[in-house]
Amino acid sequence: MEGGRLDRTVNHGATESALQLLERIEEELLKTPNWKEFSTMFSIFAMESIERRPTSALLTNTMRSLLKFAVDKYAEGQDIETFKKGFYEKIEEVKVATVRSVEKLSDIGARWLPDGSRILTHSYSTSVLKIIEKGNRLGKIKEVFVTESRPGGEGVYTAELLSSLGIKTNLIVDSAVNYFMGEIDFVLVGAEAITAHGALVNKVGTSQIALSAYKRRTRLIVASGTYKFSFESMLGDRIKVPFLDASSLEIPRDLLKLDNFAVSVPLMDVTPPEFIDAIITEIGITSPEGVPILLWEVYGGWIGSQPDIKDLINKLRNIS
Repeated sequence: MEGGRLDRTVNHGATESALQLLERIEEELLKTPNWKEFSTMFSIFAMESIERRPTSALLTNTMRSLLKFAVDKYAEGQDIETFKKGFYEKIEEVKVATVRSVEKLSDIGARWLPDGSRILTHSYSTSVLKIIEKGNRLGKIKEVFVTESRPGGEGVYTAELLSSLGIKTNLIVDSAVNYFMGEIDFVLVGAEAITAHGALVNKVGTSQIALSAYKRRTRLIVASGTYKFSFESMLGDRIKVPFLDASSLEIPRDLLKLDNFAVSVPLMDVTPPEFIDAIITEIGITSPEGVPILLWEVYGGWIGSQPDIKDLINKLRNIS
């Protein structure tokens, strides 16, 4: 990740970013007059999108679905105009399914919320916001604590949105999480990805919040659709955590010229499954241990049968 500024696809929630990317694909699709130009455009687009946000299982799974659709239709000998129409419909189908999943899991989450809930959340999550918004309509929300969520500070935006809904909102600095942990009932966070063994990949700082919650015997709840479950991690691949450069922090430039001085700015971290009490999905509420079983039920078998996304990109590149 270069340039020091948070990319829009990183600074937004995973769901919102994926939907924005799908709209960009639709725009670019109209400009491709033949299979060759489409294959060049989309293979580059897919690879760059994944490299820009490698932790997003939703983005990876969405790209896998679209790449497979394109490769299969080309193999069937479909002409470009017929394909473009079908591809556009496929994108719309994915968008509708993603939005519907968020609506379902937020309904489940809102019903689960206890009355008078005092919640701590971190970063920005479409799913978390939906749960809290619906829970507030049911009169279940007493107060929400929101971390500033550096680097990026998107927690400020989350706090603004919650406040605009008439919810009592308390924006706190990241380092004050343990200080306020005794005042909340549970932690509610979104997800970049859920790994094979039920670990959570999310905005950096989540694992420290989870540790504090664990030590204080406060529940940590994750809101994540099954589309954020990582196939790659189930096949043994490690989650690649992106880093920002030093210019993403407000530090004197002179410090960067010092010898034996370095700045490290990871964007995501991994929370172990033993720190997670429950995962709210569009199907229901499960534990980290239930992730493999849930995936088996959703996909009707072993997820290892899913095609490798890099192989799909290479096949698309070879279209002439």
